[in-house]
This record gives sequence, structure tokens and C-alpha cells, in this order.
Amino acid sequence: MQTKAQRAARKLISPGPVADQFIRSRAFICGIIGPVGSGKTMAALQKALRIAAQQLGVVDDNGIIQRKARIGVIRESYPSIDSTILKSWFNIVPKEEGKFSAKAPYTHIFRKILKRNPETGQPTDILNVEIEFRAIGDQSVEMACRGWEVNVVVVDEADIQPADLVPFLTGRVGRFSDLDPSLVVDPTIILSLNMPDIENHIYVLLMDRDLSGLSDEDKAELEKALNGRPLIDCFVQPGGREPDAENLHNLPGGRGYYILQVAANQHKPGYVDRMVDNKPVPIMYGLPVNPDFVHREHVASVMWDKRRKLIFGVDQGLFAAAVLLYRNELGQIRVLGEVVNLAPDGKSLLKVGPTAFGKKCRNFLMERFPGLHPDQIRVVGDPAMFAANDREDDEQDWRLAFQKALGFPVFRAKSNRQGLRNEAIWRAHKERGGYRVDPCCRTLIKAHVGGYRYAKQTLSTGETKANLEIAETIYHNVADAEQYAALEGENVIAEIRGHVGNAQRKVTVVTDYDPFSTLN
Repeated sequence: MQTKAQRAARKLISPGPVADQFIRSRAFICGIIGPVGSGKTMAALQKALRIAAQQLGVVDDNGIIQRKARIGVIRESYPSIDSTILKSWFNIVPKEEGKFSAKAPYTHIFRKILKRNPETGQPTDILNVEIEFRAIGDQSVEMACRGWEVNVVVVDEADIQPADLVPFLTGRVGRFSDLDPSLVVDPTIILSLNMPDIENHIYVLLMDRDLSGLSDEDKAELEKALNGRPLIDCFVQPGGREPDAENLHNLPGGRGYYILQVAANQHKPGYVDRMVDNKPVPIMYGLPVNPDFVHREHVASVMWDKRRKLIFGVDQGLFAAAVLLYRNELGQIRVLGEVVNLAPDGKSLLKVGPTAFGKKCRNFLMERFPGLHPDQIRVVGDPAMFAANDREDDEQDWRLAFQKALGFPVFRAKSNRQGLRNEAIWRAHKERGGYRVDPCCRTLIKAHVGGYRYAKQTLSTGETKANLEIAETIYHNVADAEQYAALEGENVIAEIRGHVGNAQRKVTVVTDYDPFSTLN
């Protein structure tokens, strides 16, 4: 049987650097997304306890600083609380410490000595904590959270909780009827979960930073209360089979834990992607076209290197889309932005004519790059637009109408062959540092993580499998636009076809380093 000292020692072992960054973040809404066994639940609870210890206190008659904090934890049911998060909590604060009540909602009241007098050993700084575990059950979010006044709340398995939970909780953290508001430090909503699908409300909140669920009044109150803190932060842990997988030291069998998970769950579509490799699984049927896209590796801030020409790829039609990128000196893809006519609900596209879309693209370019000269950009489009047979919205020619509104000449993309277009992106994804997309490209990112997928096919046996045809989704056009742009560049298609080797690619290195300086 473990002693208290052994239990205390275990909690000090960090799952890994991503979990550490998550724990230290001061964001108001802070999420951690990881595979099964990655230590994310423990990290979420430790973060909550850390925030509790940061609350300000008052000095009592004995000269001791008394700090007070309340922590809330919420899940969908009490059985799920019993079987998961409560066990993790007791590894941090044993059940025997303080007073635990198993009457719903569960409460645990305890004290932690933060500092002692080095000479007398007497406490000089004490943290008084009450943590409450609540289940939503069949109640409304308002009923389940009624009366909560907490410093921090942990939403475990956040992706399976109601979509209105987080917006409601924004008004429950940092509010107290019996505590001086000036003593409250960094009220926080903590979200822990496995990777959700790309249309899940938590994916939209954490990955897209979409706050459409909050009212204007809520947003105004948040901005005032944050006082310079980040509003949303999201930390994505490595997949269980990646070299830098986290929490392996706490898993039975180490990395073998994940090998066992893969072997035991291959019959479950999407399980290995989500629960082991920490990749989103599309909510609709269909395999992703770009399986090598890894969010934590490929999504990063991108700045334009003005020495490189911009490439603006366009896919025409009623649901036109465009993607702006450039290739760096190594020929690697750097995506700067997108133009997509997404409806306010985020689930459909708005129809647009060539003139209106051309004006929208021009505004996008001028806002991002004022004074952009034609020599600095090359606009390329779907070769089909050069057939002059698209006459939507009474326009005589889609390309000419779009080009006139855009103000830049539009050139034919190098190919419309799906295989070449896919390979241009696949090669970039597989190359270390070969692909980066700016977080502002929300629709394109969703396309890569599963929205751009193969269509389903029903076999004569009644089974369903992926078809090599691309499914028509709201992500189809923006992915195509990126592909047209990705085909641009010296030797791109020749290298895809194997006609030019990497050794023949010209690379110029500008450096003061003399590689022969150590030779006599």
C-alpha cells in the first residue's frame, strides 16, 4: 500500500514540457488536448491547485497568511467522476487529508501549508481549499452550475459536455459573495480532452478561437476582467507514438502501452487517430486526403519573406476560395492566409459571383500587404476557369470578371491532375519543416485535419469504404486552391514526377561561417 509520502512524490513527476506550459499559462480559458494516458487530467487538476495557491490572503491574529480558494470540477455523470477524475485527484490530495464528502455534489475540504518559519517550523502561510465535483446528468447547464462561486473550474472530457457549458461558466469563475474580490487572482476555466473532431464545439473554441457563443455583454465583461491576460490558450500534446510522447514514465509498459492500444483497437474506426495519435477524426465518413498533417507541427505563425514572390491560388465557381502562400529559399511551403465565403454558422458556404469574389480577394491582399506590386505576386487558378464556359451571375467569363475586380493578372495553374496536386501537399507535409500554415487559415486547417476527405463508396457486399474521389464538403474548394498555388515554383512538378532530383535543387546560403577555417 502506498504511503502519503509516496503519493506526494508521484505528483511531482511532470507528464512533459507541453503539460508544463499548459500548467503555467495564465489564459482565462485554457485547454490541453492529448491522447489517452498523456497525463492531461492530472495536469488540469495540478493547474487548478496551482491557481488556488496564487490567491491573495489576509493575515490573521497569529500573523499567519490565510488564503482561500474554491475549485469546481464538472463532468457528465457521477459514475464518470468516480471512475476517472476522482482517482486522479486522490493521487494529488489523498482522500484522508482534510474532509471528503461523497454526498452529491462531492466536496473535499483541506488545508495546505505553503510556508513555514525556518527557525520554529510553525506555519506562516496556509491555503484553505474547497473543491467540489459536480455532474450535469439530465439537468440543464444552468441548473447543474447554479450557485457556483469558484476561482477555477475544470471541465474534464470537455468535448462531450454541452456546448453552452463554457459560455455559462465564464460568469461563474471569479465571483464570490463571501470573499473580497481584490484577493482573487486569475479566475480560469480549464478544459482537458482527447482530440475532438473538427466540428466539435470545443475544437471551434480552442483551435479556431471562436467566441460566437458569448454575448456582447459577456465579451465586454471578459475584456475588463482579463486585464492583459490571454483569453484562450490551447496546448496539444504529442501523439502516443511520437518520439516526444508525454507521460510515458507513468504508463504501464511505457511506450508499449500505446502499442497495446493500437493492437487492441484497430477494429474501431478513428480510435487510434484520436486516442493514440492525437489527431482529429472527421465527423462524417471518409478517410482524410492529407493523413500526414500534424496540427502541433504544421500550424505556426507565418510571416512573408519579401524576397520571395507571393502565390495566390484560386478555385473558381459559386463557392470560390483562394489561398495565399510562398515558397522559401528551400522550396518549402509557407501559407499566409485564405479567402473563404463561410456562412456565419460555420457549417456552409455562401454563393459568390466572380466580381464580388475578386473584390473580396483584392481587399484581403491590400489589407495584408498595402502597396503590393504586381511583380510581387503571381495569381494562379484552376485551369477549368480558362475554358470560358462558366457564365454564373450573367458574367461572360468567370476568370475575366474575377481578374478585372482583383486588379492582378490571373494565370493558368500548372496542372489540374488530382495526383500531382495531392503530391505537392503530401511531399511538403512529410518533409521536416516543409510545410507551415498560419493559424488564421481556420478553414484550410480544418480541411487538412479531416474536412478534406475521400468520398464514401458502397461495395456490392454492402460494406462501405473510402473512394479515391474527393468528397464535396465545405473544405473542398479551399484545399483545391492551395494545391494550385503549391504547384508553382521551380521544378515542383518535375520533382513530383521524378525528373529532377533533390541534389539538383539550387540553394544559396548566406553566412559568415567559413567551413574551411579549421583546415591548414
